[in-house]
Amino acid sequence: MTPESLHIRFDRHIDSSLPTQTLWGLIKEAFEDPGHSPLWPVELEEVEPIVLRPGEPVTATYKVGPFRFRPAYHIRSVEQGRRFSYESDSTHPLAGGATVEVSTAHDGSSTLRWRGAYQPRLHPLAIGAVLFVRWYFLEHFFERLEQNLRKIEATANAGGDMAKNRRLRR
Repeated sequence: MTPESLHIRFDRHIDSSLPTQTLWGLIKEAFEDPGHSPLWPVELEEVEPIVLRPGEPVTATYKVGPFRFRPAYHIRSVEQGRRFSYESDSTHPLAGGATVEVSTAHDGSSTLRWRGAYQPRLHPLAIGAVLFVRWYFLEHFFERLEQNLRKIEATANAGGDMAKNRRLRR
């Protein structure tokens, strides 16, 4: 592996039929009350509850079979209702971070964009962390996040259809 091949860059977009404020509320809830979040893939990762504000520490527990890995991050910036950024703390084997952003499309739907970059530090777990992030975060996390979002949308759409049908029957 060359040093450049160890750098990780990602830019994921997940389109949603939900309004932007609803999608932002789901993202915020995933960090502030992750145990009750229908969006967060708790079977893969647990986040200790935080208040989404700059400087707030974030501790995640990644679950891989019987193994648990607990890296630490902190919130770098927050633009309520729109985006926040976080970065790894100095004990993390990877330096870097990401921005999570919610935007509105012309039709009123929304897009979740999660983009970031990491590179290994001089740390005994750095190579393992790079491999883990590529396998877990880039392959499984986003897939599960999108699956959970589709379930939420289906429930919201079914609720909207039921309400519409009730209005039509009156």
